[in-house]
Amino acid sequence: MATIPMSWAEYQQLVANRGNHSTPRFKYANGYLTLKMPTFEHGQLDAIIADLIVAILNQQLRDYVRTTPVTLQIPEQAGIEPDHCFWLSNWAAVSGKSRIDLATDPPPDIAVEVDVANFTNVADYKLFRVPEVWLIRGNTLSIYVQTPGEYNQTESSQFFPDIAIPKLYQQVTAAVAEGASPPRAIRSII
Repeated sequence: MATIPMSWAEYQQLVANRGNHSTPRFKYANGYLTLKMPTFEHGQLDAIIADLIVAILNQQLRDYVRTTPVTLQIPEQAGIEPDHCFWLSNWAAVSGKSRIDLATDPPPDIAVEVDVANFTNVADYKLFRVPEVWLIRGNTLSIYVQTPGEYNQTESSQFFPDIAIPKLYQQVTAAVAEGASPPRAIRSII
C-alpha cells in the first residue's frame, strides 16, 4: 500500500492509463492517491462474500446488478474502488450500462470491502451515499449503515433483514478453513 500526493487531473489520467485492468486498486481523496495490490487472501475472501450474497439473492429469486471492480467518482473530490458493488433496490437503473455516473445514477446499495492491509476507512464512502458498506477483516464481516453524516455498525443488513449475514460468513470461512471448497461451504449453509 502506498499514498501519494496527487491532483484530481493526475488521478484521472492514471485511471485512464490503467484502462480495463483492475490492479492496482485506487482510492483518491483530499489530494492524495492510495494504491493497493490485492493478495490471494484478499481475492479468496472477496469471492466468498460475493458468492454468498449471490447465492442468497438467487435463492430469494431477487433481481440485482453486481460489479467488480468498479470505480465510483465524485468529480474533483474523491474516487474509490470497492471490491464488489451490489445494486438491489435500483438494479434496473444501472442494468446494461457500461459506466456509472453518480451525478445521475444511484449509488450501489451495498459496497463490499475486503481489508487485509488496513486500507479501508468506512467514512470514505460518505460522499458516495452508499447505504451499506460491508467490511471484511479476516473471518469477521461488519455491516455499516449510512445515517445522516456517518456510518454506524449494525448487526443486520436492511437488504437482508431476516438473515444473519455476518454469522453465515463466519460459518462459510470456518468450513473453508476446515478444508471445504468455498462453493461447497456456501451450499452447505444456504
